[in-house]
Amino acid sequence: MYHRIADVEVDPWDLAVSPKNFEEQLRILRGFNVVPLCYLESVATQRHLADNIIAITFDDGYIDNYNHAKPLLEIFDMPATFFITTESIEKQQEFWWDALERICLRTHTLPNSLTLSRPEPISWKIESQGHTGIDVLSRSDLYFKLCEMVLKMPSEIRDIFVEDLKTWSSNKTDRADYLTMKRQELLNLNSNPLFNLGAHTVTHPFLANHSYDYQKKEITESINFLEQLTKNPIKHFAYPHGGHNKTTLEILTQLGLKLAFTTNQGHFDRDSHPFTIPRLQVKNWDGCQFESELRKWMN
Repeated sequence: MYHRIADVEVDPWDLAVSPKNFEEQLRILRGFNVVPLCYLESVATQRHLADNIIAITFDDGYIDNYNHAKPLLEIFDMPATFFITTESIEKQQEFWWDALERICLRTHTLPNSLTLSRPEPISWKIESQGHTGIDVLSRSDLYFKLCEMVLKMPSEIRDIFVEDLKTWSSNKTDRADYLTMKRQELLNLNSNPLFNLGAHTVTHPFLANHSYDYQKKEITESINFLEQLTKNPIKHFAYPHGGHNKTTLEILTQLGLKLAFTTNQGHFDRDSHPFTIPRLQVKNWDGCQFESELRKWMN
């Protein structure tokens, strides 16, 4: 499981692998059997799994997937699936976790307190020059505390909340290299037989926090958008933040999807449920460290 192929200065969730390290990782993967996800469909039905099988996935649809991952995957002739959050294609703004990272961890000088009235009242003291103490939040603590709050919000409330934080911090400018692919990049990806697209909802909610109707709308509309764009069926899905529940699985069954992927660490095997497939998150390791981690995973 990958998210970004980019050089970044701050990466609180370990989502980015540098292009240099990604190339080294692909060299290591040449020693394995890298397969498209459709292979796993046959495993799910026939329960036969060959040795040393690896599938490569990317979540969210960052523009660096197109600029950096795509050319390297083509050089090494390796298939991959890109799970796309569809609202971002047209909206072209940072994902909320990236916006919060910029606000909390990159703003040169933050105000020494944060007071907001919506969606719930908060009043926190923030670490700044000459302003520290037991009841004062560090920038890192502020970031993770805000992430915990935002994760629970429906998108319409979340977007307002993040805009309020942008105003509070006087840091409103989204970064171009943190945006996502647009329609044309997705069409170019889709035109290469090595690659296919999967759905990742419309607005990237933690699905298990929401009702049946909310979940179905998020899943269905993301699939419909991608099918209309590519003129191909969308049969694979990845849960944003890994969040899902029984309701989510029922919806995927109704929609006729073939595979769905969590963020839980683990192996795909003959006994894996096709809608709760685990993945292994790849971090910014060089080739040697990646090979070491891969051998641990494969044993």
